[in-house]
Amino acid sequence: MGTSLLIAGATGVVGAAAVQHALADARVGQLITWGRRPLPDAAGRIVHWGGADLIAALDPAARADAVICCLGTTIKAVKGDKQAFIHVDHDLVVALGAWASGKGVRFCVVSALGADAKSLFFYNQVKGRMEDALRQMDFAALHIFRPSILDGPRTEQRTGERIALVTMRAIAPLLPAPSRPMKTEVLGKALVNAAITGASGAHVHTTKAILELAR
Repeated sequence: MGTSLLIAGATGVVGAAAVQHALADARVGQLITWGRRPLPDAAGRIVHWGGADLIAALDPAARADAVICCLGTTIKAVKGDKQAFIHVDHDLVVALGAWASGKGVRFCVVSALGADAKSLFFYNQVKGRMEDALRQMDFAALHIFRPSILDGPRTEQRTGERIALVTMRAIAPLLPAPSRPMKTEVLGKALVNAAITGASGAHVHTTKAILELAR
């Protein structure tokens, strides 16, 4: 039957990379996407859960063997609305975790380098609170991914991030490994591998561990 894998945020740049690797992986059986928009599915392999109320779309009786959560937005995308940002990067992630908790699920989540609930930076603070909430839940495995700036195709314009990425690509050999740009296809592959065969228990992965998981 293979692993039943749920991917949240499948239409984003990281989620799309994870979907691509999952569909090409013989270890994956059923692929479920959780989000507002379904993906094109010419092969009939993808089941979509979603709608206007994403939390209501999580059937308590349904299950998956593993979850990859790539949910995330930016303050710019939500027009400066901090509560809207918290809803996506914290509330929805925690709701998905609560749905999976106690079901023997392997849970993988994309967080951020510098995530810390006590951070002075709003973005890192929200990510840190999300991580802390997931650590209180009951999973067969919890894999927290903290990549640096992501290097991959964007569907939205992020001028500041694009400028930073060009600069960081140029000086990447001089940067500490955890700060180097991370290819989204590498992150997507690492997420799938961790979801299927990653070690049990709780783990935090930065650049070196992510690269190893992607092999």
